[in-house]
Amino acid sequence: MNMYGVLHGPLYLDGLTKRETEGVAHEVEWNGKLQAPDGHDQFHIFYYGDLDEDDLILWHDMTPLLVYAEHTVTGERYLLIDAAKHGYDAMLCETYPEEDVNNRPLRPYLDVEGEDTFEVHLTAFYNVPWDEEFGEDVEEDGTYELITGERVHFNEVKRNGYDAFAIRIRNRKGIDTEIVQEELA
Repeated sequence: MNMYGVLHGPLYLDGLTKRETEGVAHEVEWNGKLQAPDGHDQFHIFYYGDLDEDDLILWHDMTPLLVYAEHTVTGERYLLIDAAKHGYDAMLCETYPEEDVNNRPLRPYLDVEGEDTFEVHLTAFYNVPWDEEFGEDVEEDGTYELITGERVHFNEVKRNGYDAFAIRIRNRKGIDTEIVQEELA
Protein backbone atom coordinates (compact mmCIF):
# COMPACT_ATOMS: atom_id res chain seq x y z
CA MET A 1 0.00 0.00 0.00
CA ASN A 2 1.05 3.57 -0.60
CA MET A 3 -0.72 6.92 -0.79
CA TYR A 4 -2.15 5.82 -4.16
CA GLY A 5 -3.37 2.45 -2.87
CA VAL A 6 -2.20 -0.85 -4.33
CA LEU A 7 -0.65 -0.33 -7.75
CA HIS A 8 -2.29 -2.46 -10.41
CA GLY A 9 -0.54 -1.10 -13.49
CA PRO A 10 -2.15 -0.01 -16.75
CA LEU A 11 -5.76 -1.13 -17.06
CA TYR A 12 -5.35 -2.16 -20.70
CA LEU A 13 -2.70 -4.71 -19.61
CA ASP A 14 -5.02 -6.50 -17.13
CA GLY A 15 -4.84 -10.24 -17.68
CA LEU A 16 -1.66 -9.88 -19.77
CA THR A 17 0.96 -9.35 -17.10
CA LYS A 18 2.42 -11.14 -14.17
CA ARG A 19 3.24 -8.69 -11.37
CA GLU A 20 6.94 -8.45 -10.58
CA THR A 21 7.82 -7.12 -7.14
CA GLU A 22 11.51 -8.01 -7.00
CA GLY A 23 13.65 -4.95 -7.61
CA VAL A 24 10.84 -2.40 -7.17
CA ALA A 25 12.67 0.68 -6.02
CA HIS A 26 9.79 3.12 -5.45
CA GLU A 27 6.33 2.88 -3.93
CA VAL A 28 4.98 4.57 -7.06
CA GLU A 29 6.55 1.98 -9.39
CA TRP A 30 4.63 -0.91 -10.98
CA ASN A 31 6.52 -3.74 -12.70
CA GLY A 32 5.04 -6.54 -14.75
CA LYS A 33 6.17 -9.26 -17.11
CA LEU A 34 4.07 -9.72 -20.24
CA GLN A 35 2.39 -13.10 -20.29
CA ALA A 36 -0.36 -14.12 -22.72
CA PRO A 37 -3.54 -15.64 -21.27
CA ASP A 38 -2.24 -19.07 -22.37
CA GLY A 39 0.92 -18.56 -20.22
CA HIS A 40 3.18 -17.91 -23.23
CA ASP A 41 5.90 -15.34 -22.48
CA GLN A 42 7.88 -15.05 -25.74
CA PHE A 43 7.00 -12.23 -28.12
CA HIS A 44 8.04 -10.41 -31.24
CA ILE A 45 8.03 -6.60 -30.90
CA PHE A 46 6.49 -4.27 -33.47
CA TYR A 47 6.77 -0.52 -33.18
CA TYR A 48 6.21 2.85 -34.78
CA GLY A 49 8.93 5.39 -34.13
CA ASP A 50 12.62 5.94 -34.63
CA LEU A 51 15.53 4.09 -33.02
CA ASP A 52 18.29 6.11 -31.40
CA GLU A 53 21.92 5.02 -31.10
CA ASP A 54 21.05 2.99 -27.95
CA ASP A 55 18.16 1.18 -29.72
CA LEU A 56 15.52 3.10 -27.76
CA ILE A 57 12.25 3.63 -29.62
CA LEU A 58 11.55 7.36 -29.89
CA TRP A 59 8.76 9.45 -31.35
CA HIS A 60 9.03 10.05 -35.08
CA ASP A 61 9.13 13.86 -35.41
CA MET A 62 6.07 14.94 -33.40
CA THR A 63 4.15 11.68 -33.84
CA PRO A 64 3.79 9.54 -30.70
CA LEU A 65 5.44 6.13 -30.51
CA LEU A 66 3.42 2.93 -30.61
CA VAL A 67 4.61 -0.52 -29.44
CA TYR A 68 2.97 -3.95 -29.70
CA ALA A 69 4.08 -7.41 -28.64
CA GLU A 70 3.11 -10.33 -30.86
CA HIS A 71 2.59 -13.85 -29.54
CA THR A 72 5.19 -16.01 -31.32
CA VAL A 73 2.77 -18.92 -31.82
CA THR A 74 -0.72 -17.43 -32.32
CA GLY A 75 0.32 -14.10 -33.85
CA GLU A 76 -2.06 -12.24 -31.53
CA ARG A 77 -0.87 -8.70 -30.84
CA TYR A 78 -0.97 -6.93 -27.48
CA LEU A 79 -0.70 -3.16 -27.17
CA LEU A 80 2.13 -2.22 -24.80
CA ILE A 81 1.98 1.56 -25.19
CA ASP A 82 0.38 4.12 -27.45
CA ALA A 83 1.86 7.48 -26.44
CA ALA A 84 -1.02 9.20 -28.28
CA LYS A 85 -3.52 7.90 -25.71
CA HIS A 86 -1.65 6.52 -22.69
CA GLY A 87 0.09 8.54 -20.01
CA TYR A 88 -0.68 11.77 -18.23
CA ASP A 89 0.08 14.14 -21.13
CA ALA A 90 -1.95 12.20 -23.71
CA MET A 91 -4.94 11.92 -21.38
CA LEU A 92 -4.96 15.45 -19.95
CA CYS A 93 -2.70 17.83 -21.89
CA GLU A 94 -1.97 16.97 -25.53
CA THR A 95 -3.93 16.05 -28.61
CA TYR A 96 -2.41 14.83 -31.85
CA PRO A 97 -3.56 15.16 -35.48
CA GLU A 98 -5.83 12.23 -36.33
CA GLU A 99 -4.12 11.72 -39.69
CA ASP A 100 -0.76 11.26 -37.91
CA VAL A 101 -2.12 8.94 -35.21
CA ASN A 102 -3.94 6.80 -37.78
CA ASN A 103 -0.86 6.53 -40.02
CA ARG A 104 1.78 4.80 -37.91
CA PRO A 105 3.04 1.75 -39.83
CA LEU A 106 4.66 -0.85 -37.60
CA ARG A 107 8.13 -2.33 -38.06
CA PRO A 108 9.60 -5.46 -36.44
CA TYR A 109 12.19 -4.89 -33.73
CA LEU A 110 15.53 -6.71 -33.87
CA ASP A 111 18.00 -6.26 -31.03
CA VAL A 112 21.76 -5.74 -31.47
CA GLU A 113 22.23 -9.52 -31.40
CA GLY A 114 19.84 -9.87 -34.38
CA GLU A 115 17.29 -11.59 -32.12
CA ASP A 116 13.55 -11.11 -32.69
CA THR A 117 12.01 -13.09 -29.80
CA PHE A 118 11.85 -11.68 -26.30
CA GLU A 119 10.52 -11.76 -22.77
CA VAL A 120 8.92 -8.36 -22.16
CA HIS A 121 9.21 -6.48 -18.84
CA LEU A 122 7.15 -3.33 -18.26
CA THR A 123 7.44 -0.53 -15.72
CA ALA A 124 4.97 2.27 -15.07
CA PHE A 125 5.45 5.13 -12.61
CA TYR A 126 2.56 6.79 -10.80
CA ASN A 127 3.70 10.05 -9.22
CA VAL A 128 0.45 11.99 -9.82
CA PRO A 129 -1.82 12.35 -6.76
CA TRP A 130 -4.96 11.87 -8.87
CA ASP A 131 -7.58 11.95 -6.14
CA GLU A 132 -6.16 15.09 -4.53
CA GLU A 133 -5.63 17.02 -7.78
CA PHE A 134 -8.55 15.85 -9.91
CA GLY A 135 -11.03 14.12 -7.61
CA GLU A 136 -13.39 17.09 -7.49
CA ASP A 137 -13.74 17.01 -11.29
CA VAL A 138 -15.04 13.43 -11.33
CA GLU A 139 -18.70 13.16 -12.35
CA GLU A 140 -21.26 11.49 -10.10
CA ASP A 141 -21.18 8.38 -12.32
CA GLY A 142 -17.41 8.08 -11.70
CA THR A 143 -16.34 9.37 -15.12
CA TYR A 144 -13.76 11.99 -15.95
CA GLU A 145 -13.45 14.01 -19.16
CA LEU A 146 -10.14 13.62 -21.02
CA ILE A 147 -8.52 16.38 -23.13
CA THR A 148 -10.13 14.73 -26.19
CA GLY A 149 -13.61 15.16 -24.72
CA GLU A 150 -13.96 11.42 -24.19
CA ARG A 151 -15.41 10.43 -20.82
CA VAL A 152 -13.87 7.41 -19.08
CA HIS A 153 -14.08 5.98 -15.61
CA PHE A 154 -11.71 7.79 -13.25
CA ASN A 155 -10.08 4.47 -12.28
CA GLU A 156 -9.03 4.06 -15.94
CA VAL A 157 -7.58 7.58 -15.90
CA LYS A 158 -5.54 6.82 -12.79
CA ARG A 159 -4.23 3.48 -14.12
CA ASN A 160 -3.51 4.51 -17.73
CA GLY A 161 -2.38 8.05 -16.81
CA TYR A 162 1.08 7.04 -15.64
CA ASP A 163 3.77 9.72 -15.79
CA ALA A 164 6.60 7.47 -17.05
CA PHE A 165 6.74 4.12 -18.83
CA ALA A 166 9.58 1.76 -19.71
CA ILE A 167 9.92 -1.49 -21.65
CA ARG A 168 12.86 -3.84 -21.21
CA ILE A 169 13.21 -6.94 -23.35
CA ARG A 170 15.33 -10.05 -22.80
CA ASN A 171 16.37 -12.16 -25.76
CA ARG A 172 16.83 -15.94 -25.73
CA LYS A 173 20.54 -15.47 -24.96
CA GLY A 174 19.66 -13.59 -21.75
CA ILE A 175 20.69 -10.15 -23.07
CA ASP A 176 18.51 -7.27 -21.80
CA THR A 177 17.74 -4.17 -23.86
CA GLU A 178 15.79 -1.09 -22.77
CA ILE A 179 13.59 -0.21 -25.76
CA VAL A 180 11.25 2.41 -24.27
CA GLN A 181 11.88 5.06 -21.61
CA GLU A 182 9.10 7.60 -21.89
CA GLU A 183 8.42 10.60 -19.67
CA LEU A 184 4.70 11.19 -20.10
CA ALA A 185 3.99 14.08 -17.75
